[in-house]
Amino acid sequence: MNRHDLPLGTKTIMAIWSFKRKRFLDGSLNKHKARLYAHGGQHTWGQDYWDTYAPVVTWASVRMLLIIARIHKLESKSIDFVLAFPQADLDVPVYMELPYGVTPVDTDDSNSRKYVLRLNKSLYGIKAEHNWFEKLRTGLQDRGFFQSQVDLCVFYKDECIVLTYVDDCIIVGDDMVIVDSVIQSLREGDEDFELTDEGSIDKYLGVLIKDIDENSFEMSQPFSRKTHHPIFIFGREQDT
Repeated sequence: MNRHDLPLGTKTIMAIWSFKRKRFLDGSLNKHKARLYAHGGQHTWGQDYWDTYAPVVTWASVRMLLIIARIHKLESKSIDFVLAFPQADLDVPVYMELPYGVTPVDTDDSNSRKYVLRLNKSLYGIKAEHNWFEKLRTGLQDRGFFQSQVDLCVFYKDECIVLTYVDDCIIVGDDMVIVDSVIQSLREGDEDFELTDEGSIDKYLGVLIKDIDENSFEMSQPFSRKTHHPIFIFGREQDT
């Protein structure tokens, strides 16, 4: 939009490019990433944003769900929402300067500030964690899930549990038909969720799950800087 059309007194925020190398848990290169951020530090509370809080799942919930799934031999999958924050709508108008290197075709370098961008979706850098979590929570509740009052990132209904960690989710169910139906419903729903099916949850958030034998398994964080030892070992001989 033309800068002259900005509402009176509106403050724009800067756009920031971020380039990084994403690596696998063992440190090997996965891919190169380029992402456009908005300078959320230039926001004003009560004008550009309100609520920013989004709950974070507890490690107790993650471990407990992984353990229950293994003990009871439940079917499970993990899913990853692609560019999660931009999938959520903004609840207030936000205006951003054009990113470096972008010049509209009808301008030149001397008139590069002629235009600004009005964001239609939450962009990384904006205080938008709350917006994304609300969209995901509403989507799960519309599909019959109840939110746990003990851990707000755990949702459940008959024969199925969903654990959310920002844009990563674990889905556990009595059989794979149930798990796949939840994934299909999220993918094809009116919310336009964009996600990838990550398959088995032999690893999740840096925790690896490894079978020791038929009756026991080990959970560990082998690539953590803090520990290289198992964080949990379960076996029938250790039951009390």
